[in-house]
Amino acid sequence: MRLGFFLSNKRNGRHDKFEPPKVIADTLVGRQPRFIMIPRHRELHCQSEIISELRAMGGDELVASFKKNL
Repeated sequence: MRLGFFLSNKRNGRHDKFEPPKVIADTLVGRQPRFIMIPRHRELHCQSEIISELRAMGGDELVASFKKNL
C-alpha cells in the first residue's frame, strides 16, 4: 500500500488489515490500534472513519498524503 503501510492479513474477510510503517508504529501509544482495516471493494464508503484512524496514527500530514494518493 502507498504511504508505507503493509498488508498483514491472517484471515479471509471483506477487509484487509494494514500495519503502519515503523516510524508511525513507534509513536502510537495507549489504546490506539497498531493497524487499520480497509474494505476490499474499491468504493470507500467509510472514508471518514479511515481518515479519522489515519489522523490518530500520523496526524494531518498523513491524512494529506492519503488524500493526495487517492
